[in-house]
Amino acid sequence: MINSIINFLKSLFIKDKEEPTMEALHNISISKDTKFRVVDDAGVDIETGKYVGDHGDPFVFPYSGIDLTEENEEMSKFDEIIEVVLEHEGGYVNDPKDPGGETNFGIAKRSNPDVDIKNLTKAEASLIYKTKYWDKNKVESLPEELWHIYFDCCVNMGKSRAVKILQQAANGKGANIDVDGGLGPNTLKAISNVELERVRAYRVKYYADLVTRKPDLEKFYFGWYKRALEV
Repeated sequence: MINSIINFLKSLFIKDKEEPTMEALHNISISKDTKFRVVDDAGVDIETGKYVGDHGDPFVFPYSGIDLTEENEEMSKFDEIIEVVLEHEGGYVNDPKDPGGETNFGIAKRSNPDVDIKNLTKAEASLIYKTKYWDKNKVESLPEELWHIYFDCCVNMGKSRAVKILQQAANGKGANIDVDGGLGPNTLKAISNVELERVRAYRVKYYADLVTRKPDLEKFYFGWYKRALEV
């Protein structure tokens, strides 16, 4: 059905140039080999199922085969990462021994006193993560390979500790920067060539040191350890 529609519309585009209506309307020359894209009113390519932009109405247009949707790609990266974070964080928890206190989707009441944690929806949680953790903590200022682990650390232990782990990892590779939790130009430069595996190692070290200092938290250690290895 889709191919029939595309072939029909292609035939309209490549009629003899003696018919000026289509040529004047489009002001373009279409070859037989031109690819066409059919997009529904939700902005989804009918043939591939990929979102390509909300244009308001269904339409068909010549397509080069190259997508230049940088903003959509950035958002899809966040969407991909947030799904993993939400899976790790789980649902509603109110464990008195959990340092974060009452949480839902990983959103803690202690850090978000104005949020109705118990009735928080997934969409609301994602919006909080985007504004308060992804944007505010400048995730995209880091090398892309570190976006996920840095963002996950910010969610799990706060920005300052997350940056300190990055700084420790950088120093472990020979940098000489202060481990102060500040994401300044020196830190960004120092972590520019730090491997993901190295950051993971220092994250696991942090958890191990924390449990050693606070034995009551040992019940959370295995979960933290697995999470560190999966990100």
